[in-house]
Amino acid sequence: MPSSIKEAEFIADFVHFEQHVAKLFTHNNWQVETAKTNQPGYDLTIKKNQSLGVVQVKWLKSNVTAPQLLKFVDFLASPEAKPFNCAYFITTKGFSGPACAVIRSWGENVRIYCGVAQENGIEWIPSGVGGGGGGSSVTPPTDKIYFGVFTCKGGVGKTTVAAHLAGALALQGFDIALLDLDPEQNLHKLLWDGVYVPNPGGVGNTIEVFNKDTWDENSVQNCQIVICDCSPALERNDRELIKRLNYCIIPTTLNPLGMNKHGKVIQSTVQEIRSINQTANLFILVNNFRDPGVKRFKILKQNFLDVYQDISQTDKKFDCIDPEEVCIRFSDLLYYWGIHLLEDPQNPRSELAFKLVGGIPRWNLGNN
Repeated sequence: MPSSIKEAEFIADFVHFEQHVAKLFTHNNWQVETAKTNQPGYDLTIKKNQSLGVVQVKWLKSNVTAPQLLKFVDFLASPEAKPFNCAYFITTKGFSGPACAVIRSWGENVRIYCGVAQENGIEWIPSGVGGGGGGSSVTPPTDKIYFGVFTCKGGVGKTTVAAHLAGALALQGFDIALLDLDPEQNLHKLLWDGVYVPNPGGVGNTIEVFNKDTWDENSVQNCQIVICDCSPALERNDRELIKRLNYCIIPTTLNPLGMNKHGKVIQSTVQEIRSINQTANLFILVNNFRDPGVKRFKILKQNFLDVYQDISQTDKKFDCIDPEEVCIRFSDLLYYWGIHLLEDPQNPRSELAFKLVGGIPRWNLGNN
């Protein structure tokens, strides 16, 4: 094993790790080039004799997940990957159980080699597979958009909203990092280490799930959007992450009891966010919406807008999302999302409750 000093040198961040991986391949007589800035699918190209390959470099504080691997496989099946006859997926830590199951399912003829970079070489997964490991310029990280889902009260649907938002954005073509800051860690219970969302027209997208111990922006070079499922206790959330938020979604309910009960909670939520972040756009979003009929809905909607009017007048970046335009609707179909946890506990997997049909998200009901 490398010493802690040496390990820190090549694992400190994505830039140093990518350079280290490039050197490992170079030492094994590969010609190495860095991919173009923001090139989707891979970070390095390598060439030796008749072999032309691509390398995906993953700087992670946790194990590689199955969705991350499946996205790489999807890229290798795309027309853009036709010139390459071998591929390498190199990371800092290891591979999760589901990721190892994906690797085992490939068989011996698949030219994809997965490994963990060490100081002087690469430990291949499974042991003994691979073509030998091995400076380059760096790819600067892209600017990311940060969403927070937060209220000072638990049980109002933060995890539901965060997961739905991630699913909708993934279906629109974005790679998403979901950061689970709630001590209950319900996102992990629902989505495990993430979801891979296939795209019939090309390479799909990933939803990767992290907690505060495994999170580092270097781990999500490919993700354009970060969604934080925040703890209801503001002090339990990373203050620097709260400062990074571009948008904050505050869930509430559209019923008389909910609005009366949550009015002061929303007000204190806005005050707490503003004590750290003065620039984020804050939005109230209705969760678990049931249509009460036209007349009652008009009364509820007007009351909904009236309750938060005082905040809107003093905070120009605070707004209520019109429930006629966007809301999380109550539906028995929500039970579909997560039913896989009960169907086969010995073979856990994650999947979205909806998929893309005709260009927009629709509920995923299997073959029905």
